[in-house]
Amino acid sequence: MLTDQKEAFERYREQIISIFGRYNLIHLNEGWHFTNKFSNQIGHLRSKFNLNGQIDFQEQDLYNIAHETRFAIANTILLSEIGLTPFEEIPHQEVIIPGYFPEIVDTRYFYFVDDVFMRLYNFWNRIANFLNIFFRIETGSKKLYFSPEFFQALSLSVGTDSNFQSMKSFQESEYKDIINKKRKVVVHRESSSVTYFKDFLNSSKNIKEPDKLLREITELQKERDSYPDYFIASYQRMLKGLDEMLAIIKDNVK
Repeated sequence: MLTDQKEAFERYREQIISIFGRYNLIHLNEGWHFTNKFSNQIGHLRSKFNLNGQIDFQEQDLYNIAHETRFAIANTILLSEIGLTPFEEIPHQEVIIPGYFPEIVDTRYFYFVDDVFMRLYNFWNRIANFLNIFFRIETGSKKLYFSPEFFQALSLSVGTDSNFQSMKSFQESEYKDIINKKRKVVVHRESSSVTYFKDFLNSSKNIKEPDKLLREITELQKERDSYPDYFIASYQRMLKGLDEMLAIIKDNVK
């Protein structure tokens, strides 16, 4: 039995590794790529800023979150490739009613969707924490967030920096409107599986308007199925964020 379990796990692991390669979800430190970047761009600042190993700790934390994020993303891709349960139109007497009967694949898919959003939120807040080591925006016990207040304070030191402007634009748009918005719902209100099921049930109010019903459930399914592609792009934005973070420090800290 244990041998069978090991073989099943190895097959699963091989599928995840294949997805990493097919979708360019690179291992952050494959070939010491990002470790070398950190060393080459800000290594000269360690003696001054690595108090109590804070640079070492925060750097490792960024790596860990990125690895966990790509693992969760790969699982959303795997589950979508296995096949999610379609939303259906079911004829019922003189009307059409929506039908949706989620399977375990759907349940696991939504689990990883929620996990990715929370990890994306964690990653960008760690970016703020890392920048704080060098710009000392907040030195007390108050928590620091990837927030408008953070960027307003940071702008006093690097306001005209192009990498800062790019990251600030991201915070004001995609991070605020998608990542943090979705994270708040998942953490404080309801899981994605509940949200989608609730929205799906709401569409049944239009059973006497079949065209409207079809449009609604089609859009709902399209939104659900679009998450893997969005997450793949989000991972690439994370890598860009690391480059922007290092450039902001290298170009503005002496």
